[in-house]
Amino acid sequence: MLAKIFNQFNQSAVKLSSNTLILSLRESYIALIPFFIVASVITLLNQWFDIADKGGSHEFLNTFNTLVWALFPLITLLSFSYYLSKNLKLHSIASPVLVMVCFAASTGYIIVNEAGIHIDSKGGVLYSILMPIFCCYILHYFASINALKLVGISTISLFLRKHLNLIFPYLLTSLITLICIPFISDFGNKILAFLMNYHQDASVFDKVSFQMITAHMLWFFGVHGDNTYHILAPAAYTDYQVLEGLSSYNFFSIFVLLGGTGCLWGLIIACYLLKNAEHERSIARISAPLAVFNISEVMIYALPIVFNPYFLIPFLLAPIVNGFIAYQLIDHGLIVLSASENIPWFTPVLLSGWMITHSWTGIALQLVLIALNVAIYYPFVLANQRHNITGKALDMLVKRYSAGHVIEDKAEESFAKSHSEQHIEQYSLKTVTDALNSGALALYYQPKMDPLSQQIVGFEALLRLIKNDGEVMGPWFLATLEQHKLMHVIDSFVIDQLEVDLDNFARQGFHPKISFNISPQNLLADGYKRVVKAFSRFPNQVEVEILESSYIEDFESTIELVKYLNKHNIQCAMDDFGTGYSCLSVLSKLNINTIKLDRSLLPIDGNIKSAVLYQHLAKICDELGFKIVAEGVESKLHEDVVKKAHIQCAQGFLYNKALPYNVAVELLKKQHHR
Repeated sequence: MLAKIFNQFNQSAVKLSSNTLILSLRESYIALIPFFIVASVITLLNQWFDIADKGGSHEFLNTFNTLVWALFPLITLLSFSYYLSKNLKLHSIASPVLVMVCFAASTGYIIVNEAGIHIDSKGGVLYSILMPIFCCYILHYFASINALKLVGISTISLFLRKHLNLIFPYLLTSLITLICIPFISDFGNKILAFLMNYHQDASVFDKVSFQMITAHMLWFFGVHGDNTYHILAPAAYTDYQVLEGLSSYNFFSIFVLLGGTGCLWGLIIACYLLKNAEHERSIARISAPLAVFNISEVMIYALPIVFNPYFLIPFLLAPIVNGFIAYQLIDHGLIVLSASENIPWFTPVLLSGWMITHSWTGIALQLVLIALNVAIYYPFVLANQRHNITGKALDMLVKRYSAGHVIEDKAEESFAKSHSEQHIEQYSLKTVTDALNSGALALYYQPKMDPLSQQIVGFEALLRLIKNDGEVMGPWFLATLEQHKLMHVIDSFVIDQLEVDLDNFARQGFHPKISFNISPQNLLADGYKRVVKAFSRFPNQVEVEILESSYIEDFESTIELVKYLNKHNIQCAMDDFGTGYSCLSVLSKLNINTIKLDRSLLPIDGNIKSAVLYQHLAKICDELGFKIVAEGVESKLHEDVVKKAHIQCAQGFLYNKALPYNVAVELLKKQHHR
């Protein structure tokens, strides 16, 4: 029963992590990490060295922190709008501009009166998340309605046409937003007023609990929790005495938030304790120097904790445990405080424990709390590492939807260069970009079978386009992209996605041999470097399929390329042997590992001559030391010919079509348990 519940949770968690909205939030906050860190470091340096108080031209640093956090809602809004627009396939500049104008005009963030223009950060802090969602999804809906488009297919560029067609969707989105937001604001203010009135006579316990849970929940939902809480909550809930001589400021910074919001020292150490956790350890290494000064943004946004269901429980539980234990020990006199002044929040852990108690008891308490935090976080970090989408896999989830945008950007450049050749080529390129923008790229895996044992001996990775309605299509667009020199976008996706999937296969306990195709021009240019970087850590598991034409067109370079790939434990196959050139003399000079016999060589309707030719070709390749793959096996007749040729690896519709990764894994599991 528990296993079933956990599996259901895993499925829901992965689905949540791969949601377009969540992906966009993750990207937007990662993009803001430099801003968070630099702002914090400048504030720290000013505090340490009293730069502003020394006069001169640096007095503005006294208000630097206030200014930065006053601009925080606007900065967050722009970043989130950009990435949400990109992932919804809206224009990533025009859409954020619309969001920013609606935000400034309707939320009360910017106030215009007789005294001038002012910023009220309290009026915009929550809208930095709400406004992009509201505007972008409405704009996305209206942009999909053909009746609202001003320009159809014409001789103007894709770039210009796309922006002209935004005029009516822009107008409708603006009107709806400006009409609806005041009502939403009134409703939100009533809820906030109710919560504050409800807790008007709150005890210290209520205030501590409310601050702890509210701030952390805001962080979890992508809002800068501590800053937002102090903006929204009244002073009675942000500056109060927890115990005699212990302010809420010191209580949280010294005894609760050890390493930053969420008790991140416990999380960092838990990440280091994991085995084979490259992503988690990398983030922990980056976060550790900043956690010394209780700066938590890197871990929260890059791991990520934001909108990650695996971390909700420990992210709330760790500070609650710290707060409860510290309160009880101090209240019962087991920890005696020797200082009542506020100790800066950026004071390192252990040093702050000593400064507040002037004894080893403060340090010991902090160490015990950190150890408890490690124990709380560890099982959840382990579950996140095993089941959640993190690191490169999450990046690929974004990338599989973005190929159309990358190609569309290149298409505008192509339009400018080739306007004189235009109509047919531009129309075909627009058809491709529209198809990619309305779908998602994916890698499917066609099993390679041993015809005698009927066992899976490998896979070929094949590119597919999944339309919004779920229809799976073959890569019909490759010739157009090749013509416009845009195949590097597709090749990049294939290499990165295959690397992710190989890691996923390994996590499931499988190490199948997988072949894949890459554009010959890109491979011979510098694509081989990316191939080596991605796959050299999977020795002899990956095979690059090279067209026979590559040898004919540039024999020496291809020979050197194969030698280089073999040196890095990446094998090579000649794809579609028997089509086009089919020069037998080439076979004696090849240094590849595998020959793939094209389906056109297989006999039709029992053609005896074709069967004899096929068997002799297979025998020649075998005696020359090549492994052989029979392509296009679609009938029992084909299989009989392949068996008589003593070929031990075949693929085709007789066995299986290309399958999604998860289906391919299930086939391997069934084979393993036979």
